[in-house]
Amino acid sequence: MTAKPAPLNPSSKPPSLGPSFKLLGGITLIGFGVTFAQFFMLRDRAGYLMRMQTPYADLLVPLSYLLLFLGMVLTFGLVLYLYVTGSRGAKISSLALSLHKANAELNRKITEEKKMAHALRESEQKYRAIFENAGIGICQIASSGEWMNANRTIAQILGFKNAQEILLAQPDLHGSLFVDPHVRRDWFARLEESTQQGHEVELKTNTGGKVWVNMTGHAMRDTMGDIMHFECTMFDITERRKAEMELLRTKEEADFANRSKTEFLANMSHELRTPLNAIIGFSEIIRDQLFGSVGQEQYVEYAGDIHDSGHLLLSLINDILDMSKIEAGKRELAETVMSVEDVVRSVSRLVAARAKAGKVRLTVSIPSVFPFFRAEERAIKQILTNLMTNAIKFTPEGGMVALTAQLNADEDMVIRVKDTGIGMSAEEIPIAMSPFGQIESALSRKNQGTGLGLPLTRALVELHGGTLALESEVGKGTTVSLTFPKTRLINKAGY
Repeated sequence: MTAKPAPLNPSSKPPSLGPSFKLLGGITLIGFGVTFAQFFMLRDRAGYLMRMQTPYADLLVPLSYLLLFLGMVLTFGLVLYLYVTGSRGAKISSLALSLHKANAELNRKITEEKKMAHALRESEQKYRAIFENAGIGICQIASSGEWMNANRTIAQILGFKNAQEILLAQPDLHGSLFVDPHVRRDWFARLEESTQQGHEVELKTNTGGKVWVNMTGHAMRDTMGDIMHFECTMFDITERRKAEMELLRTKEEADFANRSKTEFLANMSHELRTPLNAIIGFSEIIRDQLFGSVGQEQYVEYAGDIHDSGHLLLSLINDILDMSKIEAGKRELAETVMSVEDVVRSVSRLVAARAKAGKVRLTVSIPSVFPFFRAEERAIKQILTNLMTNAIKFTPEGGMVALTAQLNADEDMVIRVKDTGIGMSAEEIPIAMSPFGQIESALSRKNQGTGLGLPLTRALVELHGGTLALESEVGKGTTVSLTFPKTRLINKAGY
């Protein structure tokens, strides 16, 4: 096992190559010193031998000069060689320093790349974990239809055990995944143009069943703008679709039942009015003894009771017929331009006798200058009569019922009917506003009704584009406010 080389320290400097100038100077001095010392020693020796008249002693003097010259040449050559070597060493040292720095930078980059690679691996592992364990299905599909990648959730949605199985099966390779092939073609065609959001499609499962999914996707493109593949997400909405279909079926059944009820009530109301007209007419003849005396006063009273009951029943049938027409969308308004003051006064005269009989004070307040109103006069009279009759009916003796008409800040017309009757609690108001809903009280038992007054009134008001608001408090009374849009108002100048 080879040991790894120790990493270089970027701050350290490489060793210098070649002799320094101090070393060269020292060598030069030593060389010259040795040469001169040898020269003087050889010259003294030559002088001694010449005095001794030794043969060839005269040759030692030139030899000493020759040796001095050679020594100096050799010393100079050595110094020159060492200088040249030092210069080259400096270049090599500079090159080594550059290499040292480059090596340190390379080590730093390698360290950073290792860290980045480690972080990339961790990021990839996290992404893979998120991809595999995501609560929605994720897949990558080539433009040819081949599935390139898929997670476990999408495999489970389509009836596969795992992602490997779905990639082997390639469920959409031949365009067989979508129940409707036209939907698949349109889906991928739109996907090439833009991101698709929340497209609900029906897919086939591996088990032979079908599943509804909500799909979202977008096209991944290269730098040239060409499509590489599609990335899609989907989640199962089968249960929601089943609930929606069941809700729709239930609604259709309820609508059908409601239409059947409405048609039945309309037909029955129409059929019942024909014999009632005869009953009311003949009872009125007997009551008034138009063809002579009946002979028994009790029979006259009975005829009066039959006449009154017939009118009550006819009123009930008319209310049912009107309500049925409104619910069926067949109630049309015969609009005219009317005077609100005239209509209110007419209704007040109609209910005045009943208010007097119940010892209830009746007041009406309308501004002297008030615009005309475009509406169906019969419907408006029916609305006000219902409200005034109810107010009088549920107001004890000594109470008061007030009708006012005015324009609000938005120039809409507001008609209010306020009483000091028994009132209602917050829980009882929805009951009173529902068809055939009646609140149990001593006055309600005394004055029988159909329970259609308020619902029919609200329906007629809404048919005119208005709104009905009801405020009530037990023991203090009730206020009903009708608001009609200003578009229905016509000032007396005609605009």
